[in-house]
Formats: sequence, structure tokens, C-alpha cells
Amino acid sequence: MKRSLLAIALAAGLLCLAGTPAWASPSTSPDVGWTYNFTPAQSFVPSDSGSGSVSFTNEPTKSATNSSDIVVTNLKVSSTAPSSSPDSFTSSGGHWSVGLQLTDTASGASTTMTFTGQLGGTFSATNANVTNTFTGQTSYTWTAPNGDTYKVSLVGYTPPGPPTASNAGSIAAYVQVTPAGGDNGGGGSPSSTPEPSTLVLSCLGLGFAGLASWRKRRRSLATMLV
Repeated sequence: MKRSLLAIALAAGLLCLAGTPAWASPSTSPDVGWTYNFTPAQSFVPSDSGSGSVSFTNEPTKSATNSSDIVVTNLKVSSTAPSSSPDSFTSSGGHWSVGLQLTDTASGASTTMTFTGQLGGTFSATNANVTNTFTGQTSYTWTAPNGDTYKVSLVGYTPPGPPTASNAGSIAAYVQVTPAGGDNGGGGSPSSTPEPSTLVLSCLGLGFAGLASWRKRRRSLATMLV
């Protein structure tokens, strides 16, 4: 009798599973590859007196994947002026410009963006107090022919130290990449459909609960007939 009840419970569980949708694992969008090349319009910006300057590095083309922080250029100070009479930038000087060539790897398409700014402050052979102000457009959005979208924004400036410093200053940007199909973590929500193992346990539980209720009613009827 127990074997028959177990068979009935299993059959109920299988019937409960029949027609349930197959479990769909989340899908992910492919990585978006791109390359970038910042080219300064000037290799250095001279001070007002011309005895000192701030240099801009010109890095080779680099590659990246998906959204990322990137360095526009590094800055180094050069000066022989004494700290008592430092080099300086006035309101009419210190201007700089950098062009960005951004290329979407998948489509091969590219675009050019231009960023500008102006240096200020003072620096000498033994100290540096160089400021920067971004001028013109500081953010661009471009969509490649295949639908990949790029938003490039200037996000930071790190001032250069004195000429004796080993570390350089920098100008930084952030590139936000949106694939043609949406974000890179796409796919359906796992919570929308329960896993098969959960369905099996639930259905078997319902089957055994129904059998327990049936056996209880049968014992009650037998007691009444005695």
C-alpha cells in the first residue's frame, strides 16, 4: 500500500512539472572594444617670460574594453627661475588643446573630439603651483554605426610637481560605453522563473500533502463505520 501511495505522489509531482517553461539562463552582451589616441596641439606651454614651460606628453594609441577611466596627457614642469621670481601664466597665456581620436573596434568607425583648457599659477626651479581651467566643451557623446555609444568627459586634473619631482601631473577623462543591445550585464531576471529543483520539491510536497489528507479522511470514515 505504501508503495502505491509513493507512486501516486511521484506521479502528482511529474504532472505538476508538465508544461512548465524551461529555465532560461541569463545572457550577457559581448564586450565592447575601442581604441583612443590623444594628441596635444602643443608639446609644451611656455610661461609668460618664456624661461619655463609645462610639457604635454603624446602617448601612442591605446586599447580599452567597455567603460573606463583614461589619461589624456601627463604634465611636467621645466624652469630655471628662482622661487623669489617664478615663471607664471597670465590671463592671456597658458592655453592648451588636445584632440582625441576614438575608434569603435567592431565597426572600425572613428570620431575626433577636441578638449581645451588654460593653465595658470606660478612655478620655479624648486616649486610649482600650476592651476588649470577647462574651457570649451568638456563632454562629447558619439554613437558608432553599429549602435555602440560612447560618452567622453573630462573628469580630473592633477597638478604637476616641481621640476625635481619624479611623478607627473595629469589630465583625466572617463569614457562611458553603452553597447548597442544595452548594458553588458543583460539577460532575464532569475527570480522571474523558479529553478527546476525548486519546482520538483514544491510539486512533490503538494502530492504528499494531498495523500496525507486522503488517508486521514479514509481513517475517519472507517472509524465511523465500526
